[in-house]
Amino acid sequence: MVDLLGLCAGLGTFAVCFGIGWWFLSYSLYQHLDEKDHKVQGLWSLVFALSCNLLILVLFEILGVMDRRIRLVDWYITVWGMLLLLLCVLPFYHIYRILCSTGTLRPLHAAGGAALVWGAYMYCFWRMGNSLPGVPAPDEGIFRMKQAISRVGVLGTWMIAVLSGYAAVSLPYSYLSLFVRPVEAFEVTAMEDQLRQANDMCEEKRKRILLAQQEVERMGPGTSSSGLLGSMVKGVMSWGGNHPKTPRDTIRALEVEVESLESLCRTLNIELMELRNERARALESRTLWGHIKNMSGYAMSVYCVYKMYTCLKCLIWGEDLVSDPVGSLLSFALARVSHGSIVLNVQQLSQYLTLLFIAAISGMSLRGFLRSLRKIFSRVRGGGTATNLVLLLTEVTGFYAISSLLLIRKNVPLKYRHDMDAALGGDLDFQFFHRWFNGLFLASALVAMLVFYSQYQAHLNDPLLPTHMSPQSGYMKRSGSR
Repeated sequence: MVDLLGLCAGLGTFAVCFGIGWWFLSYSLYQHLDEKDHKVQGLWSLVFALSCNLLILVLFEILGVMDRRIRLVDWYITVWGMLLLLLCVLPFYHIYRILCSTGTLRPLHAAGGAALVWGAYMYCFWRMGNSLPGVPAPDEGIFRMKQAISRVGVLGTWMIAVLSGYAAVSLPYSYLSLFVRPVEAFEVTAMEDQLRQANDMCEEKRKRILLAQQEVERMGPGTSSSGLLGSMVKGVMSWGGNHPKTPRDTIRALEVEVESLESLCRTLNIELMELRNERARALESRTLWGHIKNMSGYAMSVYCVYKMYTCLKCLIWGEDLVSDPVGSLLSFALARVSHGSIVLNVQQLSQYLTLLFIAAISGMSLRGFLRSLRKIFSRVRGGGTATNLVLLLTEVTGFYAISSLLLIRKNVPLKYRHDMDAALGGDLDFQFFHRWFNGLFLASALVAMLVFYSQYQAHLNDPLLPTHMSPQSGYMKRSGSR
């Protein structure tokens, strides 16, 4: 008889995760972007739901939710669906959207071009497995689950290790009051004044361009640049050595200046946001919540050093599957507080706490990655292309989920691993993924420490924004003032 209750639980949790993914994209990333695509949003929500379902199935295995046969089918559908999206649907659609955005290809031609590029991508992806460590030899053929999982796992573990190493350093750095720069209100006001000046100058240039275009239309082709437009040319470009010889040269010169001013406005806007965030962080550090975050920062710093030590020890002497920092700390706390009166299965409880801790670290590292990715797109593209950003985020999330499952598997008891291993392709070198993670995590954490230390030293030696002026010397004079 079919387990209707377990089937409803599986479908219900998947639907809830899909809805959470849709809501997250609508009210988080899409809230700051102009371009929105519901098809892309649906792909992201589907990958997010499948990623959550992988972790939920681990919980179902431990709690015994759902009939075993239905759970095994759910494992296969989730893993195969994730691989289909990561290796086929998302790369093809991403390439298709990029080709369509050029505006020179018809949709049918763009689809054909995307198919060719996707075929080349898949060939390179499969050939890359010969050079990647941890990928088994294709003795049973290349079209096997373990071949795809191992390639995705190696690349995804690289992402997790780099992001986790960065988060293990950046999170304490952002929490500790020691690294908070005291930003005063006049510095924010000065930057706002500079941004207003740049916007006013940009608007003034646009008005001059409009007047010049109207003058060109009024004069008609072949008319000399004497009169009002000639006076405008001399007035506008009098500071340069090369004067424009025609009205159209004047318009082109003004357009170049507008582009430069728009780029300056974008840069000033980003710097103003950073300055406001630093100001809010400085004010928060003086509150009770700020003191709590400061204490948490010291605790996370201790964990970061401990994690780097354990990674180095595992690389030198091998993986230690027995010791667990969460279990050791919990045992110590219970012994000190209860004086031996509380008896708990510490190993089993620490197992779930470790899983929660891994999920928290993964979520915070991914959040830091998203913030950095949005900042990069804002600097390079002036607001970013929402479709490409979300598609890239979707692919990274899928790789992240598969690799997280491979790493979390170590914390799952042996009797619950059978269905998981069967869905992942059977016998894989799971210990390799932990060695790969430890090495990359250590390297990423060390590089992040050097970067943040150099950034902190730069802030000590130079102001955050050198254009700020002290209140005694006054604000920068408005260049466009009359």
